[in-house]
Amino acid sequence: MDVFFEPQEGTAFCIQIGLHDSILEIKEKIEKHQGIPVYRQTLVFNDEALDDELDVEGCNIVNCSHIRLVVAPEPPPSTKIELRIGTPPSKMRLPIEVEVNDPVKRLREVVRSLEEVPLERVMLCANGTELEDDRRICDFKLQDNSSVDVHIKPLKFMVMVLPWKANLKVAVEVKPSDKVEVLRKELKTLQPSLKFDLPSEGYFFIHNQSGMDEDKSFIWHGVELGDTIEVFRGTISR
Repeated sequence: MDVFFEPQEGTAFCIQIGLHDSILEIKEKIEKHQGIPVYRQTLVFNDEALDDELDVEGCNIVNCSHIRLVVAPEPPPSTKIELRIGTPPSKMRLPIEVEVNDPVKRLREVVRSLEEVPLERVMLCANGTELEDDRRICDFKLQDNSSVDVHIKPLKFMVMVLPWKANLKVAVEVKPSDKVEVLRKELKTLQPSLKFDLPSEGYFFIHNQSGMDEDKSFIWHGVELGDTIEVFRGTISR
């Protein structure tokens, strides 16, 4: 399908995209055709900024849609720093020199070549925060000799969910990058066949005795293969 992109300055242009293209893949096509780096792009459709992991179908983008392209200013001159890259639980850290204004994706590509795994399975974290592809290294306040942890995501893994006042555990397959909120959808699907109760007045999830933020990913919460997540009645007040 053909979609039109309207930058703040300059002439609108058209790019052919697929129904299942992700927003990140669209940005990469814009970079290829217009020379605008991915990390400087924000796509706005129906007055909402589009997240990179969404796809065309999920955003209700159709043939001849018009999408606003917001281009961030060119970053200041680059500066090099040396990061210490490590894959837990190893205590060894490999020094890698980077430009602070480079996009995170470029650092992931370097790490991928060292780990010899697909790029989509490499996740970088620093100070407990995931480093996102479309942002620059300097956005995360990384300095010379800052530590960056490498996590290799499994394709999918099973977690065990313990429903409210139940004697059974429900096996649910999730992706490490999934937000915890996907558990609600999965439990609702499994509830009729497994006949377990979910508190009608509301419930939240507990992992390792801590309430879970459903807007965060499983890997952010430190959830691993086979871990148990409990359902508790009520809500979490923050």
